[in-house]
Amino acid sequence: MRAFHATAIENVQSIKEKGLLPKFGEVYLTDSIESACRWMGFRFSAMGIDTFAVIEAEVDETKLVEGTDHSPMMVQLFGVGRSLVSEKRIPKSRIKKVHYFKIPKQ
Repeated sequence: MRAFHATAIENVQSIKEKGLLPKFGEVYLTDSIESACRWMGFRFSAMGIDTFAVIEAEVDETKLVEGTDHSPMMVQLFGVGRSLVSEKRIPKSRIKKVHYFKIPKQ
């Protein structure tokens, strides 16, 4: 399956070279580009960051577990999709595309 990980632009080169590395023991993913943008776009905007990347990776769904960061309240507020977690590194060979986004000024 395809899974998506939003990140700061400055992390993209390292991800291309090393893959997605666990942070705090996990790689955080979601099930769509839209979900990654909604979830992290809000966070980046609150931090004053106006551009970010979404990493698209091919992953084995049987190796993922449901995450807990997309609570029912967050799903309702932000319209985010499934929270998925990989406890293992996702190798660079599994990275399929990097999508870049700019948060519109309000």
